Amino acid sequence: MLKKLLASLSLLLLFAAVGAAQTTKDKSSNSTMHVEHHSDQIEDRWNWHHVDDQVDLSVTIRGKVEFADDYSDITAITPANGELRVSERRGGVTRKFEATQSADGIKRTYSVNGESRPLDAEGRAWLTKILNDTVRRGGYDAPTRVTRLLQRGGPAGVLAEISQLEGDYIKRVYFNELLKQGNLDAATARRALQQAAREISSDYEKTEILTRMSGAYLRDDRFRSAYLEGASTIHSDYERGRAFKAVLKKDSLNKDNLLFVLKSSGLITSDYEKAELLVKVTKVFPLDEDLQVAFVDAAQSIKSDYEKGRAIKSLLDTDSANQRTWLAVVKGARTLDSDYEKAQLLIRVADAGRRDEAVRNALTDAARGIQSEHERGRVLSAIYK
Repeated sequence: MLKKLLASLSLLLLFAAVGAAQTTKDKSSNSTMHVEHHSDQIEDRWNWHHVDDQVDLSVTIRGKVEFADDYSDITAITPANGELRVSERRGGVTRKFEATQSADGIKRTYSVNGESRPLDAEGRAWLTKILNDTVRRGGYDAPTRVTRLLQRGGPAGVLAEISQLEGDYIKRVYFNELLKQGNLDAATARRALQQAAREISSDYEKTEILTRMSGAYLRDDRFRSAYLEGASTIHSDYERGRAFKAVLKKDSLNKDNLLFVLKSSGLITSDYEKAELLVKVTKVFPLDEDLQVAFVDAAQSIKSDYEKGRAIKSLLDTDSANQRTWLAVVKGARTLDSDYEKAQLLIRVADAGRRDEAVRNALTDAARGIQSEHERGRVLSAIYK
Protein backbone atom coordinates (compact mmCIF):
# COMPACT_ATOMS: atom_id res chain seq x y z
CA MET A 1 0.00 0.00 0.00
CA LEU A 2 2.83 2.37 0.93
CA LYS A 3 4.64 1.60 -2.33
CA LYS A 4 1.51 2.43 -4.33
CA LEU A 5 1.08 5.68 -2.42
CA LEU A 6 4.70 6.70 -3.03
CA ALA A 7 4.38 5.82 -6.71
CA SER A 8 1.26 7.99 -7.05
CA LEU A 9 2.98 10.86 -5.25
CA SER A 10 5.99 10.61 -7.54
CA LEU A 11 3.74 10.71 -10.58
CA LEU A 12 1.99 13.83 -9.29
CA LEU A 13 5.33 15.54 -8.68
CA LEU A 14 6.43 14.62 -12.18
CA PHE A 15 3.32 16.25 -13.67
CA ALA A 16 3.87 19.35 -11.54
CA ALA A 17 7.44 19.67 -12.83
CA VAL A 18 6.49 19.11 -16.46
CA GLY A 19 4.00 21.99 -16.48
CA ALA A 20 1.19 22.58 -18.96
CA ALA A 21 0.47 21.29 -22.43
CA GLN A 22 -2.21 22.15 -24.95
CA THR A 23 -3.01 20.26 -28.14
CA THR A 24 -5.55 21.54 -30.64
CA LYS A 25 -6.69 20.26 -34.02
CA ASP A 26 -8.16 22.40 -36.78
CA LYS A 27 -11.31 20.55 -37.90
CA SER A 28 -11.27 22.27 -41.29
CA SER A 29 -7.86 20.80 -42.21
CA ASN A 30 -5.33 18.19 -41.14
CA SER A 31 -3.54 20.74 -38.96
CA THR A 32 -2.47 19.94 -35.40
CA MET A 33 -0.75 22.26 -32.92
CA HIS A 34 0.87 21.22 -29.66
CA VAL A 35 2.09 23.80 -27.14
CA GLU A 36 4.01 22.87 -23.99
CA HIS A 37 5.43 24.97 -21.19
CA HIS A 38 7.80 23.14 -18.86
CA SER A 39 8.85 24.95 -15.72
CA ASP A 40 10.92 23.73 -12.78
CA GLN A 41 13.81 24.93 -10.64
CA ILE A 42 16.38 23.87 -13.23
CA GLU A 43 15.00 25.31 -16.45
CA ASP A 44 12.12 27.13 -18.08
CA ARG A 45 11.38 25.50 -21.43
CA TRP A 46 8.64 26.29 -23.95
CA ASN A 47 7.85 24.08 -26.97
CA TRP A 48 5.57 24.66 -29.92
CA HIS A 49 4.95 21.95 -32.50
CA HIS A 50 2.72 22.59 -35.52
CA VAL A 51 1.95 19.93 -38.13
CA ASP A 52 -0.24 20.01 -41.23
CA ASP A 53 -0.24 18.51 -44.72
CA GLN A 54 2.74 20.60 -45.87
CA VAL A 55 4.62 21.72 -42.77
CA ASP A 56 6.21 20.19 -39.70
CA LEU A 57 7.41 23.07 -37.52
CA SER A 58 9.00 22.83 -34.07
CA VAL A 59 10.13 25.77 -31.91
CA THR A 60 11.88 25.30 -28.56
CA ILE A 61 12.81 28.16 -26.23
CA ARG A 62 14.81 27.81 -23.04
CA GLY A 63 14.93 30.69 -20.62
CA LYS A 64 13.59 34.01 -21.89
CA VAL A 65 13.85 35.31 -25.45
CA GLU A 66 13.03 38.84 -26.55
CA PHE A 67 12.32 39.89 -30.13
CA ALA A 68 12.61 43.03 -32.23
CA ASP A 69 9.37 44.99 -32.53
CA ASP A 70 8.77 43.63 -36.04
CA TYR A 71 9.86 40.10 -35.02
CA SER A 72 12.64 40.07 -37.58
CA ASP A 73 15.31 39.00 -35.09
CA ILE A 74 16.18 38.08 -31.50
CA THR A 75 17.33 40.98 -29.32
CA ALA A 76 18.03 39.22 -26.03
CA ILE A 77 18.30 35.73 -24.55
CA THR A 78 18.35 35.02 -20.82
CA PRO A 79 19.62 33.37 -18.72
CA ALA A 80 23.12 32.40 -19.78
CA ASN A 81 21.98 28.95 -20.94
CA GLY A 82 18.95 30.30 -22.79
CA GLU A 83 18.39 29.39 -26.44
CA LEU A 84 15.95 29.35 -29.32
CA ARG A 85 15.85 26.40 -31.72
CA VAL A 86 13.71 26.19 -34.84
CA SER A 87 13.26 23.22 -37.18
CA GLU A 88 10.91 23.39 -40.16
CA ARG A 89 10.26 20.81 -42.85
CA ARG A 90 8.24 22.19 -45.75
CA GLY A 91 7.92 20.82 -49.28
CA GLY A 92 10.94 18.56 -48.96
CA VAL A 93 13.16 21.38 -47.60
CA THR A 94 14.37 21.32 -44.00
CA ARG A 95 15.52 24.58 -42.41
CA LYS A 96 17.02 24.97 -38.96
CA PHE A 97 17.88 28.05 -36.95
CA GLU A 98 19.52 28.32 -33.56
CA ALA A 99 20.23 31.34 -31.38
CA THR A 100 22.24 30.99 -28.18
CA GLN A 101 23.83 33.35 -25.70
CA SER A 102 27.62 33.56 -25.83
CA ALA A 103 30.24 35.76 -24.22
CA ASP A 104 30.24 37.92 -27.36
CA GLY A 105 26.46 38.24 -27.52
CA ILE A 106 23.86 36.27 -29.42
CA LYS A 107 25.23 33.53 -31.67
CA ARG A 108 23.05 32.60 -34.66
CA THR A 109 23.33 29.54 -36.91
CA TYR A 110 21.20 28.72 -39.95
CA SER A 111 21.10 25.67 -42.22
CA VAL A 112 19.11 24.37 -45.18
CA ASN A 113 18.92 20.60 -45.70
CA GLY A 114 21.82 20.15 -43.29
CA GLU A 115 24.10 22.64 -45.08
CA SER A 116 25.26 25.67 -43.09
CA ARG A 117 24.33 28.97 -44.72
CA PRO A 118 24.55 32.68 -43.97
CA LEU A 119 21.31 34.28 -42.88
CA ASP A 120 20.70 36.11 -46.17
CA ALA A 121 17.61 38.07 -47.23
CA GLU A 122 15.67 34.89 -47.96
CA GLY A 123 16.68 33.38 -44.63
CA ARG A 124 15.77 36.56 -42.73
CA ALA A 125 12.36 36.67 -44.38
CA TRP A 126 11.83 33.04 -43.34
CA LEU A 127 12.97 33.79 -39.78
CA THR A 128 10.68 36.82 -39.53
CA LYS A 129 7.70 34.67 -40.47
CA ILE A 130 8.71 31.97 -38.00
CA LEU A 131 9.09 34.45 -35.14
CA ASN A 132 5.76 36.09 -35.96
CA ASP A 133 4.11 32.67 -36.01
CA THR A 134 5.77 31.79 -32.71
CA VAL A 135 3.97 34.62 -30.94
CA ARG A 136 0.80 34.85 -33.03
CA ARG A 137 0.10 31.17 -33.53
CA GLY A 138 2.11 29.54 -30.76
CA GLY A 139 1.22 32.16 -28.14
CA TYR A 140 4.75 32.63 -26.83
CA ASP A 141 5.20 35.41 -24.27
CA ALA A 142 1.57 36.50 -24.41
CA PRO A 143 1.62 38.44 -21.08
CA THR A 144 4.51 40.66 -22.18
CA ARG A 145 3.03 41.17 -25.61
CA VAL A 146 -0.38 42.16 -24.25
CA THR A 147 1.35 44.64 -21.93
CA ARG A 148 3.06 46.28 -24.91
CA LEU A 149 -0.16 46.35 -26.92
CA LEU A 150 -2.00 47.99 -24.01
CA GLN A 151 0.71 50.63 -23.70
CA ARG A 152 0.51 51.44 -27.39
CA GLY A 153 -3.17 51.17 -28.21
CA GLY A 154 -5.10 50.34 -25.06
CA PRO A 155 -7.67 47.52 -24.97
CA ALA A 156 -8.77 48.36 -28.52
CA GLY A 157 -5.25 47.58 -29.71
CA VAL A 158 -5.31 44.19 -28.01
CA LEU A 159 -8.72 43.35 -29.46
CA ALA A 160 -7.50 44.31 -32.93
CA GLU A 161 -4.47 42.04 -32.49
CA ILE A 162 -6.65 39.15 -31.28
CA SER A 163 -8.57 39.33 -34.55
CA GLN A 164 -5.28 38.68 -36.36
CA LEU A 165 -4.34 35.66 -34.25
CA GLU A 166 -4.80 32.12 -35.55
CA GLY A 167 -6.37 29.44 -33.39
CA ASP A 168 -9.00 29.48 -30.66
CA TYR A 169 -6.54 28.51 -27.93
CA ILE A 170 -4.21 31.44 -28.71
CA LYS A 171 -7.11 33.86 -28.89
CA ARG A 172 -8.28 32.67 -25.48
CA VAL A 173 -4.79 33.19 -24.03
CA TYR A 174 -4.81 36.79 -25.23
CA PHE A 175 -8.37 37.42 -24.05
CA ASN A 176 -7.42 36.12 -20.60
CA GLU A 177 -4.38 38.41 -20.47
CA LEU A 178 -6.51 41.36 -21.54
CA LEU A 179 -8.99 40.62 -18.76
CA LYS A 180 -6.15 40.29 -16.28
CA GLN A 181 -4.24 43.41 -17.29
CA GLY A 182 -6.72 45.67 -19.05
CA ASN A 183 -8.89 46.96 -16.17
CA LEU A 184 -11.78 47.05 -18.63
CA ASP A 185 -14.85 49.22 -18.24
CA ALA A 186 -18.25 47.61 -18.84
CA ALA A 187 -18.55 48.79 -22.45
CA THR A 188 -15.11 47.45 -23.42
CA ALA A 189 -15.73 44.19 -21.58
CA ARG A 190 -18.98 43.81 -23.50
CA ARG A 191 -17.15 44.45 -26.78
CA ALA A 192 -14.50 41.86 -25.84
CA LEU A 193 -17.17 39.30 -24.99
CA GLN A 194 -19.03 39.86 -28.25
CA GLN A 195 -15.77 39.51 -30.18
CA ALA A 196 -14.95 36.26 -28.37
CA ALA A 197 -18.39 34.84 -29.17
CA ARG A 198 -17.99 35.86 -32.80
CA GLU A 199 -14.39 34.81 -33.47
CA ILE A 200 -13.92 31.67 -31.34
CA SER A 201 -15.50 28.48 -32.64
CA SER A 202 -14.30 26.06 -29.92
CA ASP A 203 -17.04 25.58 -27.33
CA TYR A 204 -14.49 24.87 -24.61
CA GLU A 205 -12.35 27.94 -25.29
CA LYS A 206 -15.41 30.17 -25.57
CA THR A 207 -16.81 28.87 -22.29
CA GLU A 208 -13.46 29.41 -20.56
CA ILE A 209 -13.58 33.10 -21.52
CA LEU A 210 -17.24 33.48 -20.55
CA THR A 211 -16.79 31.90 -17.14
CA ARG A 212 -13.72 34.04 -16.49
CA MET A 213 -15.77 37.15 -17.27
CA SER A 214 -18.81 36.03 -15.28
CA GLY A 215 -17.48 37.22 -11.94
CA ALA A 216 -16.39 40.79 -12.61
CA TYR A 217 -18.86 42.40 -15.00
CA LEU A 218 -22.32 40.98 -14.35
CA ARG A 219 -23.63 44.03 -12.52
CA ASP A 220 -24.03 45.79 -15.86
CA ASP A 221 -27.33 44.75 -17.45
CA ARG A 222 -26.09 45.23 -21.02
CA PHE A 223 -23.13 43.00 -20.27
CA ARG A 224 -25.42 40.34 -18.82
CA SER A 225 -27.43 40.35 -22.04
CA ALA A 226 -24.26 40.06 -24.14
CA TYR A 227 -23.04 37.22 -21.92
CA LEU A 228 -26.23 35.22 -22.35
CA GLU A 229 -26.26 35.83 -26.09
CA GLY A 230 -22.66 34.59 -26.23
CA ALA A 231 -23.53 31.49 -24.21
CA SER A 232 -26.37 30.70 -26.61
CA THR A 233 -23.80 30.38 -29.45
CA ILE A 234 -22.17 27.39 -27.71
CA HIS A 235 -23.15 24.09 -29.29
CA SER A 236 -21.97 21.60 -26.66
CA ASP A 237 -24.64 20.83 -24.05
CA TYR A 238 -22.05 20.45 -21.33
CA GLU A 239 -20.21 23.70 -22.13
CA ARG A 240 -23.42 25.69 -22.62
CA GLY A 241 -24.68 24.42 -19.29
CA ARG A 242 -21.36 25.36 -17.69
CA ALA A 243 -21.56 28.88 -19.09
CA PHE A 244 -25.16 29.36 -17.93
CA LYS A 245 -24.47 27.94 -14.47
CA ALA A 246 -21.50 30.29 -14.04
CA VAL A 247 -23.83 33.26 -14.34
CA LEU A 248 -26.45 31.92 -11.93
CA LYS A 249 -25.40 33.90 -8.91
CA LYS A 250 -27.58 35.94 -6.59
CA ASP A 251 -28.18 39.50 -7.84
CA SER A 252 -26.35 38.70 -11.11
CA LEU A 253 -29.46 38.49 -13.32
CA ASN A 254 -32.70 40.40 -13.59
CA LYS A 255 -36.05 38.81 -14.44
CA ASP A 256 -35.71 39.26 -18.20
CA ASN A 257 -32.23 37.71 -18.16
CA LEU A 258 -33.46 34.75 -16.13
CA LEU A 259 -36.38 34.23 -18.52
CA PHE A 260 -33.81 34.19 -21.33
CA VAL A 261 -31.81 31.49 -19.50
CA LEU A 262 -34.93 29.37 -19.00
CA LYS A 263 -35.96 29.69 -22.63
CA SER A 264 -32.40 29.08 -23.84
CA SER A 265 -32.24 25.88 -21.80
CA GLY A 266 -34.39 24.39 -24.54
CA LEU A 267 -31.31 24.51 -26.78
CA ILE A 268 -29.63 21.94 -24.50
CA THR A 269 -30.40 18.48 -25.85
CA SER A 270 -28.90 16.50 -22.97
CA ASP A 271 -31.62 15.74 -20.41
CA TYR A 272 -29.09 15.53 -17.59
CA GLU A 273 -27.41 18.87 -18.38
CA LYS A 274 -30.76 20.61 -18.80
CA ALA A 275 -32.03 19.25 -15.48
CA GLU A 276 -28.77 20.27 -13.76
CA LEU A 277 -29.21 23.84 -15.02
CA LEU A 278 -32.84 24.04 -13.90
CA VAL A 279 -32.05 22.64 -10.47
CA LYS A 280 -29.31 25.27 -10.10
CA VAL A 281 -31.84 28.00 -10.96
CA THR A 282 -34.15 26.97 -8.11
CA LYS A 283 -31.31 26.91 -5.61
CA VAL A 284 -30.17 30.47 -6.39
CA PHE A 285 -33.21 32.54 -7.35
CA PRO A 286 -36.65 33.13 -5.84
CA LEU A 287 -39.00 32.58 -8.78
CA ASP A 288 -42.17 34.61 -9.16
CA GLU A 289 -45.25 33.19 -10.86
CA ASP A 290 -44.15 34.06 -14.42
CA LEU A 291 -40.71 32.54 -13.87
CA GLN A 292 -42.22 29.38 -12.37
CA VAL A 293 -44.41 28.86 -15.43
CA ALA A 294 -41.39 29.45 -17.70
CA PHE A 295 -39.47 26.96 -15.55
CA VAL A 296 -42.15 24.28 -15.95
CA ASP A 297 -42.26 24.92 -19.71
CA ALA A 298 -38.50 24.46 -19.88
CA ALA A 299 -38.72 21.25 -17.87
CA GLN A 300 -41.36 19.87 -20.23
CA SER A 301 -38.75 19.71 -23.01
CA ILE A 302 -36.81 17.09 -20.99
CA LYS A 303 -37.48 13.66 -22.49
CA SER A 304 -36.29 11.53 -19.57
CA ASP A 305 -39.07 11.02 -17.04
CA TYR A 306 -36.54 10.80 -14.23
CA GLU A 307 -34.68 14.00 -15.15
CA LYS A 308 -37.93 15.88 -15.79
CA GLY A 309 -39.24 14.81 -12.40
CA ARG A 310 -35.96 15.76 -10.72
CA ALA A 311 -36.07 19.25 -12.20
CA ILE A 312 -39.72 19.92 -11.37
CA LYS A 313 -39.40 18.54 -7.82
CA SER A 314 -36.59 21.04 -7.22
CA LEU A 315 -39.09 23.80 -8.02
CA LEU A 316 -41.73 22.28 -5.73
CA ASP A 317 -39.16 22.18 -2.94
CA THR A 318 -39.07 26.00 -2.92
CA ASP A 319 -41.44 28.07 -0.79
CA SER A 320 -42.70 30.11 -3.75
CA ALA A 321 -44.72 27.44 -5.60
CA ASN A 322 -48.40 28.40 -5.90
CA GLN A 323 -51.68 27.27 -7.52
CA ARG A 324 -50.68 28.27 -11.04
CA THR A 325 -47.42 26.35 -10.71
CA TRP A 326 -49.07 23.28 -9.17
CA LEU A 327 -51.64 23.14 -11.96
CA ALA A 328 -48.91 23.51 -14.60
CA VAL A 329 -46.94 20.67 -12.97
CA VAL A 330 -50.00 18.39 -12.85
CA LYS A 331 -50.68 19.10 -16.52
CA GLY A 332 -47.04 18.31 -17.35
CA ALA A 333 -47.11 15.11 -15.30
CA ARG A 334 -49.67 13.68 -17.71
CA THR A 335 -46.94 13.51 -20.37
CA LEU A 336 -44.77 11.15 -18.32
CA ASP A 337 -44.70 7.55 -19.52
CA SER A 338 -43.45 6.03 -16.27
CA ASP A 339 -46.26 5.40 -13.79
CA TYR A 340 -43.76 5.55 -10.96
CA GLU A 341 -42.29 8.94 -11.96
CA LYS A 342 -45.79 10.30 -12.63
CA ALA A 343 -46.95 9.16 -9.20
CA GLN A 344 -43.89 10.61 -7.50
CA LEU A 345 -44.53 14.01 -9.05
CA LEU A 346 -48.25 14.04 -8.32
CA ILE A 347 -47.66 12.98 -4.72
CA ARG A 348 -45.20 15.85 -4.34
CA VAL A 349 -47.85 18.29 -5.62
CA ALA A 350 -50.43 16.72 -3.32
CA ASP A 351 -48.19 17.25 -0.31
CA ALA A 352 -48.03 20.97 -1.06
CA GLY A 353 -51.35 21.88 -2.70
CA ARG A 354 -54.07 19.33 -1.95
CA ARG A 355 -55.97 21.86 0.21
CA ASP A 356 -56.57 23.91 -2.94
CA GLU A 357 -59.77 22.57 -4.54
CA ALA A 358 -58.69 23.25 -8.13
CA VAL A 359 -55.36 21.50 -7.52
CA ARG A 360 -57.05 18.56 -5.79
CA ASN A 361 -59.47 18.09 -8.69
CA ALA A 362 -56.63 18.26 -11.22
CA LEU A 363 -54.64 15.71 -9.23
CA THR A 364 -57.58 13.32 -9.05
CA ASP A 365 -58.17 13.59 -12.79
CA ALA A 366 -54.45 13.01 -13.51
CA ALA A 367 -54.38 9.98 -11.20
CA ARG A 368 -56.99 8.27 -13.37
CA GLY A 369 -54.44 8.20 -16.18
CA ILE A 370 -52.03 6.01 -14.18
CA GLN A 371 -52.21 2.41 -15.40
CA SER A 372 -50.63 0.80 -12.34
CA GLU A 373 -53.20 0.23 -9.60
CA HIS A 374 -50.48 0.42 -6.97
CA GLU A 375 -49.14 3.78 -8.15
CA ARG A 376 -52.67 5.15 -8.68
CA GLY A 377 -53.55 4.16 -5.14
CA ARG A 378 -50.48 5.89 -3.76
CA VAL A 379 -51.48 9.14 -5.44
CA LEU A 380 -55.11 9.01 -4.33
CA SER A 381 -54.04 8.26 -0.77
CA ALA A 382 -51.77 11.33 -0.83
CA ILE A 383 -54.59 13.52 -2.17
CA TYR A 384 -57.25 12.53 0.35
CA LYS A 385 -55.28 11.62 3.45
